[in-house]
Amino acid sequence: MSGLRESKKAATRARIARAAAGLALEQGAEALTVAAVSEAVGVSTRTFHNYFAAMDEALTEFMVDRVTDLLGHLRHAPADASLFDAIQWVIIEGLRGHGGVDTHLDSFASLFRVADLLLTMRGAAAVHELDEKLRPLFDKLRTRATGMDDFESEVAIRAAAAVAQTALQHYISLPEPKNPAAAEELVRRAFDVVRLA
Repeated sequence: MSGLRESKKAATRARIARAAAGLALEQGAEALTVAAVSEAVGVSTRTFHNYFAAMDEALTEFMVDRVTDLLGHLRHAPADASLFDAIQWVIIEGLRGHGGVDTHLDSFASLFRVADLLLTMRGAAAVHELDEKLRPLFDKLRTRATGMDDFESEVAIRAAAAVAQTALQHYISLPEPKNPAAAEELVRRAFDVVRLA
């Protein structure tokens, strides 16, 4: 019975985190209130506070959940792909959607926009907290870092994230209507530039 209860609690926590991210992206940080998120999920503000002490915790939870999901697809990357190539592969697959599921909220562009919002809300403290929560996930990436020590693999992971972020920010700045294939092309070009440097 407690397994079912824990599953329901985890699902509610995830719904609150997704609603917070969705409201932030659709309506901006100023609309991001506990009352608005609670209403969007259909729970009380007290329930919100049972799961999160503050709004930035909900956004951090959303980011960790998304990164966990996206990195879970790493196991499908070509076995002989280097760390850098495997990260590029995951990013491109994420742009294409998994199993036909590709919502705006689940996109890499949204992930980077939520990260920017967290930085605006909490500054460097948010970056440090997110980094600590993502570290175990990044440690899993290191299995692809053959011939690299921990420092080198961390540099490669962070460089790949910066490359992807730059490409996707450029894509977001393109005029509407955007061609989704352009995002993939920009990611490929950005990774190629770094390989040539």
